[in-house]
Amino acid sequence: MLLDSNTWNTFVLRHGPRSGRFLQSWEWGEFQRMVGEQVERYVLGEEGQLTAVATVLKRSFPLLGSYWYLPRGPVASTPVTKARLTSLLKNPNAFTLRIEPQTSYEGVCTKTIDLQPSQTILLDLEKSEDELLEGMHHKTRYNIRLAARRGVHVSIKEQSLDDVWALFEETGSRGDFRLHPRDYYKKMLQILSGNDCRVFLAAAYFENKPIAATIMIDFGDIRTYLHGASGRAHRQTMAPYLLHWELIKAAKAKGLKWYDWWGVAPEGAKHHPWEGISRFKRGFGGEEVKYPGTCDVILKKPQYAMYSLLRKIRRKL
Repeated sequence: MLLDSNTWNTFVLRHGPRSGRFLQSWEWGEFQRMVGEQVERYVLGEEGQLTAVATVLKRSFPLLGSYWYLPRGPVASTPVTKARLTSLLKNPNAFTLRIEPQTSYEGVCTKTIDLQPSQTILLDLEKSEDELLEGMHHKTRYNIRLAARRGVHVSIKEQSLDDVWALFEETGSRGDFRLHPRDYYKKMLQILSGNDCRVFLAAAYFENKPIAATIMIDFGDIRTYLHGASGRAHRQTMAPYLLHWELIKAAKAKGLKWYDWWGVAPEGAKHHPWEGISRFKRGFGGEEVKYPGTCDVILKKPQYAMYSLLRKIRRKL
């Protein structure tokens, strides 16, 4: 069964998870191919009906073979068993299938380290602006108004990544997390510029200089916050608060239904690397949503055991 991009996206939007379904969009698969991933698409039809799809990233390891990664997938109209999964993927030649199910697949897979956020917050954009403000923490409301009073200006139109890249580098250094190379984000902004799955860059300015920026993605009825950056200079302006409030209002005006904050630490978690940013996100209110996270369907136990050992060694180093 061959699918065109429109049919593929329609199925993903209908049956995919609310959070992160852009990872199974046709356009995201094309972007991953352009940045060097080995990408394959699979479909499963039963009794003449499309029942499951999966964009698969195939990653190879010397002597071990490959594992197949299905970011936020597979997407299916009915529960997926191990037998149906291997049928969808045409009896995969891999030592493991790394999947991210919407619901728990008891007896199907083994929990592993999450590659995508398993917990997030979704803000309901069908509420009025007054209702959204009422649902925020009072300090968040205050900081939005403070940023506006202090002269912060937000631009959601076309921005130059070169103009704000220093903010991303500073944020990566401060937060001790790994950035992709600048070319990765440039390609993302160039390739994913259409209407079905659109990535764009927004920025907040103070005295005509960018002091905060964020990369967003719109797919279906959801706007997702992918990557954010801010500098130490002018932190007292509270620019990120106004930046996201303007993005929320613009998403409402566009007719989108959800604003996905794309990952928070568990409530009450201490010393979590996302502790600070999670406190910022929770200040806007919204619905907390949890997924089972990343898990492995082990197909070849010896190779998987060796891979797991090497992975532990690499993380320690």
